Amino acid sequence: MVSNPQRRHESRRPVPASIRERNDRVLQHIGLAHLAATRQHKRGPECFEDLIQESSLGLIKGIEQFDPNRGGKPSSYLMSRATGQMLHYRRDRARCIRIPWRLRDLFVAGEKLQRQREHAGQPRLSEGDLAQALNVRIQRWQEAVKAHHCQHLLDPCAMEAETPSAPIEDEQLTWLNAVLSQMDNRQHDLLRAHLIEGKTLKQLSDHWQCSRSNLRRQVKDAIETLRQWAKRDGLLLQSCC
Repeated sequence: MVSNPQRRHESRRPVPASIRERNDRVLQHIGLAHLAATRQHKRGPECFEDLIQESSLGLIKGIEQFDPNRGGKPSSYLMSRATGQMLHYRRDRARCIRIPWRLRDLFVAGEKLQRQREHAGQPRLSEGDLAQALNVRIQRWQEAVKAHHCQHLLDPCAMEAETPSAPIEDEQLTWLNAVLSQMDNRQHDLLRAHLIEGKTLKQLSDHWQCSRSNLRRQVKDAIETLRQWAKRDGLLLQSCC
């Protein structure tokens, strides 16, 4: 927590009034940045001070862009921005093995397609058929698979020295849960059932007694919202092509 003397000291700095007001709001919520950094520190080897810096930067951006008219809670929005900034840092600079984001996205798209087929009772596609469905060369898909496996390689010596610990939480799933709480109830329930629980549109249309085309349109709109928020939080980069 930030003490009142610290806030008074900040208020006396020779900066424009708008910056002074923003800084005061940041100090009011700085505890969220420390909480987000503490959580992420348990999930990776990065220095805690670096995570605090990135988390605070995300908090500042969140303070500047938060719109109270949208009805969301400031704490939920700011936590997602702070966490997103750290994930962006971890993805691009902190890993020893840096995987191109296009290969990561390609692997995720391929696994999602395979899961959709499994939920529909269809067999998994072969590498060639999957590459064709994703509109890429089979060599490109194999590169994505190899990159994914390299990203999760462990040092054998480190494995022997480490003691058993609790499973590491999925960082992207943590972000997804945080931003879903900012959506309305219908979008929240639909995306959670479809993206996290893996239910098909047919199952959801039978459950909610509505057409699949209507659900498909709702999912498309909600995913577009998620895509914009992911770009906002640095989890999805704009293609330069």
